[in-house]
Parts: sequence; C-alpha cells; structure tokens
Amino acid sequence: METNLLRAFGEMWARTLDFSGRTRRASYWGAMLLCLVISFILGMVWAYADLIFSLFACVPTVAMSVRRLHDTGRRGFWLLLALVPLGGIVVLVMLLMDSEGANRYGPSPKYGNVPF
Repeated sequence: METNLLRAFGEMWARTLDFSGRTRRASYWGAMLLCLVISFILGMVWAYADLIFSLFACVPTVAMSVRRLHDTGRRGFWLLLALVPLGGIVVLVMLLMDSEGANRYGPSPKYGNVPF
C-alpha cells in the first residue's frame, strides 16, 4: 500500500487529538515532509506565517509522533527524551525503526494482525 503525502497530511489533522493507536512510518514521514515544505513556503512569504503554522501544527505533530512510537512498541513518553541534550537523536532513531507485528497498541497497520 503506497502512502500519499496529502492523505498522510490529512490523517495527521483528522487525528489531531488521537494519542492512541499506531501510525506507519511512511505516513509519519510523509506528513512531516509536507509540514516542512509548507512551513518553508510560508516562511518565504511572511516570516510570522511560518510561526503561526508551526504553532497550529504542534499538537497534531506530537499526536502523530506518539502513534509512531506506539508502532515501534514504545510508549509515547519516550518523546519527552527529545527535551534532553542528545535525546533527540535517540528519539529520531526510534521514529526511524520499522513496525512490529501486533503489540499492545493494536494490530500493525503495515502487517495486519501478525502476532509478536
């Protein structure tokens, strides 16, 4: 199943307050890439537009990051590690990891209902 950038971006906004479940790696990075491109374009047009977009996108981005960590079998609290110096590198590696099979956060969006 291919991931469409616009579909991933729409999913990010549709599930803004949903901190449960899982998000595939391709959907996560597609939405993050589109956020970066939009932020860059808005920043070129008007500097404060970039800031305003980033503030609006903050909660959906965190929610999607928590769901991505769930997909790798980790709790969302691991995201707080990014607040510690060099902790962001550890979180980045966790976000880059591949999905597990079914775990305590639900069936795998990539593999279906494959057991551990």
